[in-house]
Amino acid sequence: MRKWPLWLILGIAAVTLSGAENPVVKKGEDYLLTRQGKDGSWGRHPAITGLVCMALHGKHPEAIGRGRAYLLKHVRKDGSIWLANRRREYPTYTTAIALAALATLNCKEDETVMRNARKWLLNLQNSDPESRNCGGFGYGPDPRGAAHVDLSNTQWVAEALYLTDHLDREPEAKSSADTQKADLAWKRLEQFLTKVQHLPETNRETWVVSDPDDPNHGGFIYKLEEDTPHDMKTGLPRTLRSYGSMTYAGLKSMIYAKVGRNDPRVKAAAEWAARHYTVAENPGVGPNGLYYYLQTFAKAHAALGSDTVRTPDGKQHDWRADLLKQLSGTQLPDGSWINRKSGRWMESMPELVTAYALLALKVAGY
Repeated sequence: MRKWPLWLILGIAAVTLSGAENPVVKKGEDYLLTRQGKDGSWGRHPAITGLVCMALHGKHPEAIGRGRAYLLKHVRKDGSIWLANRRREYPTYTTAIALAALATLNCKEDETVMRNARKWLLNLQNSDPESRNCGGFGYGPDPRGAAHVDLSNTQWVAEALYLTDHLDREPEAKSSADTQKADLAWKRLEQFLTKVQHLPETNRETWVVSDPDDPNHGGFIYKLEEDTPHDMKTGLPRTLRSYGSMTYAGLKSMIYAKVGRNDPRVKAAAEWAARHYTVAENPGVGPNGLYYYLQTFAKAHAALGSDTVRTPDGKQHDWRADLLKQLSGTQLPDGSWINRKSGRWMESMPELVTAYALLALKVAGY
C-alpha cells in the first residue's frame, strides 16, 4: 500500500478543496511558468526541474508534463537520473530529487524508472558496519563522492525512498529479498541519524555535548569529520555545530524511518526546534540556506503533525501562518524569491529558491 507523507497529503488537499487560490502562491507559480525552458526544464537541470514539478503538482499539467519528459530524458542505464559528463554534478542529490518528483507525479508508466532509480540509491548507502557513516549517503558512486557522507544528501534520499517505499512492499514488491533490503536500509539510516545528533543518551561520539542547556543539544550536524575534532589550542575534543536545516532534516528523516514521536531522539530534535524557532533565518548559520531551511522546516512540522510550536517563553506559534507571513514579505514583484542576504548553496538562483518557497507553502496547505 502506498504511503504518502503528511506534507504531500496536505498539498493535494489544499489544491483539491480550496475555493480560492492564495495570491502569493499563484504569483510564484506564474513566475515559474514563465521560466520553463523550451526543453521542458527549469534551470536546465533535472534537480531544479524536479523541485519545480513538485511545487506545481496538482495544477498546470502541461508544464509539469514537459518537465516530467525532461526528467525522463536524463535516465541513465544504471537507473540514476542526472546530468552526466558535466563538472561538479551531484548524482545522489539529483537522482533522489528526480525520483521524489516522479513519485509525486505518480504516473504508472514511470514505475520501472522509479524502481531502477530506487535500487541505484539503495546501492549507494554506506553499508559498512565498522564505518561511523554506516547508513548514510554521499555525493555519488565514485570513491570520492561515496566517501563524503552527509545529512543533506541523506535526507533527500530518505525522502525519495519514503515516497517509493510501497514498491518494495506487498502487493507491489518484486521479491521478499527486496522488502528485506528496504527494511535493512531504514535500520541503517536510523543508525546514521543517531550518529549525527547531539544527544549523549544515544550518541557516544566525543563531540556530542552533554549539557542540556547547550544550544547544540538535540540538534543535528551536517556531517561527521574523518577524525575526532579537537581544538587546535587546547588539544581537547571540540563540538560540531548543529543548525536549523540539518536538525529539521534529521527530524523528518527519523519519522520516515518509523522512529516514534515519543522516542528521545525525536523529542530532543523537536525541543531543539522549539528553542530555536524562527522563519527569519536558518538557526545557527544565519541567512545561509534560508529557503532550503524553510521547506525542510515545513516538512518536518507536517511530519510531526503539529499545528503550533510552543517556545520556551510559553508562546504558541502557528508555524503555517508564520511561514506565509515570512514568504509574503520576501516575495519579489515578479513573483519570485531569491536569498538577498546570501547566495550560498545556489540561493541566488530564482528558479531554485522559488521552488523551495512554493514547496514550503504547499506543505503548509496553501
